[in-house]
Amino acid sequence: MKAFHYLLLLPFAGLAASCASAPEVAPALTYTEREAAVLKQVAPQVAGQWTLTDVQYVRRPFFQYPASLPRDTVFARLATLTIAPALVPRASRNGRPEFEGQLTYRGKTYPVSFSLYAAADRVVRQQGPPAYFLLEYNFPVGSHQTEPEEQFLQDIGLVGEQFSLEAEAGQPTMQWKGLDRHLKSITLRK
Repeated sequence: MKAFHYLLLLPFAGLAASCASAPEVAPALTYTEREAAVLKQVAPQVAGQWTLTDVQYVRRPFFQYPASLPRDTVFARLATLTIAPALVPRASRNGRPEFEGQLTYRGKTYPVSFSLYAAADRVVRQQGPPAYFLLEYNFPVGSHQTEPEEQFLQDIGLVGEQFSLEAEAGQPTMQWKGLDRHLKSITLRK
């Protein structure tokens, strides 16, 4: 009879042995952790002094556009942009990389800023551009009179526009693609 009891315990002993030797599975990364990894990879590529070249302007009739640009065109060298990590990040950005800089156009310099947001397709499927951002003027609080050059940069869709951003480590170029208005794409060169 004792032998019968041992036979009943044999499958349980085998199960216990196999459970004890199974490798431990690492917990899956959360969306927030994967998003942080994407931003950590792309953020160091953004800082530097860039020349905005091959700027493809496509006039879209539903948006305000400058009268001086009645048709589609390509700007060979539109402006220069100096970008650096923000010294004082805004509290509302939840740890996303923030940048400040200066946009120089026709001899005039304007302060700009933006925050990077990871693209959901890149976070979930590892496809598409890694980040998005909204380029905005960053004037000090108070009154500011808009200059014609400033207005032009807004009207063509450079400032106040959402872009996707692609940049690879060690490359002297970065690509922006306009998501809303007139600028289809911009190549930035160091």
